[in-house]
Amino acid sequence: MAPQKLRQIKREIRVLGVAARRDPRGYSIVGVVYRGNLWLDGVLKAHSIVTHITEPIAEMLLRSPHLGQVRVILASRAYLPAEVIISTAELYARTGKPVIILGDSLEATGLWRSEGEKVGFSVEGLSRWSAIGVLKASTREGIIPEALRVAALTLSALPDGVDT
Repeated sequence: MAPQKLRQIKREIRVLGVAARRDPRGYSIVGVVYRGNLWLDGVLKAHSIVTHITEPIAEMLLRSPHLGQVRVILASRAYLPAEVIISTAELYARTGKPVIILGDSLEATGLWRSEGEKVGFSVEGLSRWSAIGVLKASTREGIIPEALRVAALTLSALPDGVDT
């Protein structure tokens, strides 16, 4: 698929932040739909028994009432187990939504800097400059977008072994 062109990156662009953790039966996955860096629109959940979690994330979004509103999918290596695999190309192809993964040092295509901090990112479906615009619009302070921060907080509130 060719990269999308976001005509305008609005302050309230809806992004899906994804966090995952290992549990006794596999991996719990939480997605948070956020309007820019302003407010929470929804919480999604999924579960995977394998380390390749691209398909469960795609299905989680495709079954969601937020599908038509979400413009970009965000993830961060800081909020994923080390062994977990997300294929940005496959996730973009399945959902039609561009994907940005922070902290992806092996496949970094850009560098996101904010408030003296920096982190590499990989992007699929957007230009590097559009990705920086999305990160800027969805981050309140520091370098972590609000959707990712809240997804990680939500995931940490779930007890181990909860059927997601």
